[in-house]
Amino acid sequence: MSRDTTDNARSFSIFFLNKHKKLVPDCSYFNNDVIWSRDGSEVARISYNISTLSSDSYIYLSYRIRRWGEEDWQPINYKVPLEQIPCHFGGKRWFFRCPLVRKGQKCDRRVAILYNVGDYFGCRKCANLTYESCQESKKFRGFPWKSLSDSFKADDLYKNVKVEYYNGKPTRKYKRCLDLWGYELEGSNADKQHG
Repeated sequence: MSRDTTDNARSFSIFFLNKHKKLVPDCSYFNNDVIWSRDGSEVARISYNISTLSSDSYIYLSYRIRRWGEEDWQPINYKVPLEQIPCHFGGKRWFFRCPLVRKGQKCDRRVAILYNVGDYFGCRKCANLTYESCQESKKFRGFPWKSLSDSFKADDLYKNVKVEYYNGKPTRKYKRCLDLWGYELEGSNADKQHG
């Protein structure tokens, strides 16, 4: 039996928060909403407050659920710790710490995306989700299909590459593109240039 995929689950991501400039260090933001819709109609909503203070960084999630067979909505409120770690090429990057408990122990995995797990949001592992690509038939994972698929993925990823090299080395995103295109890196420069 195949597992559910990340594409089919509601998610809440660091990338969304960055895009909306909610992860400015030493700030707090209150009364924010994320709305999920289908065919133009709202199907779910989650409110959140954020603190990026160095002494206590977290996101506070607040929403209501209605369990199957029940008429009343139940409020759900909880904190998800946020952590900022340094990047290899300078700067810092934010992550969630999964707040869920599995087998009696707090998960606490550092992740960029939280997925809806029953009544709560947690990491992909706690949600028992897999990626869409893992569900592909094995016959389409080999040559030539994999090469073709990798090339499309690289072209799509390359659209978001703003800087190809930093201090003479390819950036992580650009290196990923080069790997998918099948280029070998020699020293700090690629053998071929993408055209």
